[in-house]
Amino acid sequence: MTRETTYLELSDGKSHKFYEVTINDIEVTVRYGRIGDAGKTTVTAYDTPQKAQAEVTKLVNSKLKKGYEQAEKGDRTKQPISRGDRRLARLNHLRRTGWKPLIKPTLDAPFASKYLGKPWLSPGATHPNCSGCGGALNFHFQLNLQELPESLQGKFGTGLFQLFTCYSCYKHFPQIVALPESASTPSEVEISAEDAANLSTWTPYVIQTSGIDDFNGRYMLQIVGWQPFDDYPFYEEAQETYGTEYTEYEEMLIFHVDERDREYYDEDDPDRPTPIDIQLAWNRTADKLSGWEYWGQQVEHHYCRICGQPMQLFYQLGHGVEYEGNQGLDYDRDNLMLLFQCAEHKDEFNCYCSAF
Repeated sequence: MTRETTYLELSDGKSHKFYEVTINDIEVTVRYGRIGDAGKTTVTAYDTPQKAQAEVTKLVNSKLKKGYEQAEKGDRTKQPISRGDRRLARLNHLRRTGWKPLIKPTLDAPFASKYLGKPWLSPGATHPNCSGCGGALNFHFQLNLQELPESLQGKFGTGLFQLFTCYSCYKHFPQIVALPESASTPSEVEISAEDAANLSTWTPYVIQTSGIDDFNGRYMLQIVGWQPFDDYPFYEEAQETYGTEYTEYEEMLIFHVDERDREYYDEDDPDRPTPIDIQLAWNRTADKLSGWEYWGQQVEHHYCRICGQPMQLFYQLGHGVEYEGNQGLDYDRDNLMLLFQCAEHKDEFNCYCSAF
């Protein structure tokens, strides 16, 4: 049988890729990828030339149904992508950096960035009470603003940020307190055998259920670092505020992609979502520092009561945090909280809660 090659391309503004099938007797070679790239190649041998031809016909027809067209190799050139994930390159003007907290269960430390444990209180201070009912407040988390990523140093102020909540009145109390000059977080803590055993089985409560845990603040989920990722605005905000409407594929890739979505794409399709895509979508709706707020429902911008300027996203308490293979410690099983701060008046915060 004579060697034959079928070359197809799909270039529609959202995709720019090729698919090439070559048959040579019983051998079928498939090459695919982005136009202008070498792409990936697979070679499969079949029992007879007829079976090989039947497979080629099936592959080509499948691509034609998806919008591919026969083309001349070289007529279209590679499209340059300047920044970011090329599948979302159209949205580069909306892209910001969000920061995922990296978590380690360990012994509590007073000045650490952490979930749970005990909040640091200045000498002589007592645990804060609710201004409404007078009850003791539940401690959510604490951020040492001096330990934030270098690019965020000074953006949110200095000192310790702390968040408390009264679940009787359902009121939130964010605050920044000054750190003593001697404040530092130990990099390594010696853990006893008993503490190691406790930490191996410790399952912190969901924060809304209880502000403490079985060990009364002896342990914390320490934020030991921050992982940057590309973040994008909620689809309604992108459209209403910036005039950019996501395609169905873009919205899925940014916020909603999961393992089930991968099943709708051929394994050799460059647009098939990856496990990294699934992780990034979770990051955008989970707990994060800075970036874009995930509204959950309607967009509701917040403004500083002093200067009237739009407030910046400081922190999102969303689907939770990941640590040692666990996804948990969510703020609320059905809701998220967005913490906004005024860029000029850094003691001014607003808390916004919304259902997912």
